[in-house]
Amino acid sequence: MPNITFASLEEVPDGLKEHAKQTDGKFVINVVPEARLIEFRENNIRISQERDGLASIFGKLKPIVGDDIDGFMTQHGELSRIAQQVKDGKLKASDAIATEVENRVAQMKTGYESQLVQKSTEAATWQTKAADAETKFNRSIIERAVTDAVVSEKSGANPGALSDIITRANRVFQVGADGKLIAKDGEAIIYGADGTSPMTPMEWMGKLRNEAPYLFKNSNGGGASGGNSANGLGGLSQADIAKLSPEAKLRLYHQSKKSK
Repeated sequence: MPNITFASLEEVPDGLKEHAKQTDGKFVINVVPEARLIEFRENNIRISQERDGLASIFGKLKPIVGDDIDGFMTQHGELSRIAQQVKDGKLKASDAIATEVENRVAQMKTGYESQLVQKSTEAATWQTKAADAETKFNRSIIERAVTDAVVSEKSGANPGALSDIITRANRVFQVGADGKLIAKDGEAIIYGADGTSPMTPMEWMGKLRNEAPYLFKNSNGGGASGGNSANGLGGLSQADIAKLSPEAKLRLYHQSKKSK
């Protein structure tokens, strides 16, 4: 999970000091709700296991049942019910037997269908929640890397354009299985200057400067900072700061403290 490190406890913003953990003389804050993400994943795994268990049971029964499940249920229910009722001496007339068979089959079918619908709905719900949590987590990784690039003096980016630059970066960068950023154009990887590694956020900033120079300092364009109020953290206006995610705001705060 991404962490933000502060040199001293005084640098940690109010409201976050209680979550700071001291490591090697510094204070570290985890900016991703790891416990919530774990809960989503564990529940999704549990529901998936229950679903797979039902699928395994049906797989074992298929050689016996065949593809016509309703037909098998009718036949099995009829034979079982008739055998028991005849054994007990309760059924003798053919009409009574047929009625009992139909009622029993209908009850069994309704029960199985309700159970399958419920499990499928639960599994879909937890899969959606897990996917949403993973998407937010991946975006926080992209925001962190792009924020570092924007506030770096090497990029020449206008800090007031951070929210616009992050929006553009989310269309280019993805998070790989190893947690590293991968720049892509559709399904094709965009490689950096060495020709073998994916393009880094800083390299992408150089490309962005050619495509949208108004997002950078010393530009005559008018789109980046607009007419908002006085600058705040990292040179952003209060309106620009309000557009950022909590993780990006915290990152900017840390960067501004380091530059002082």
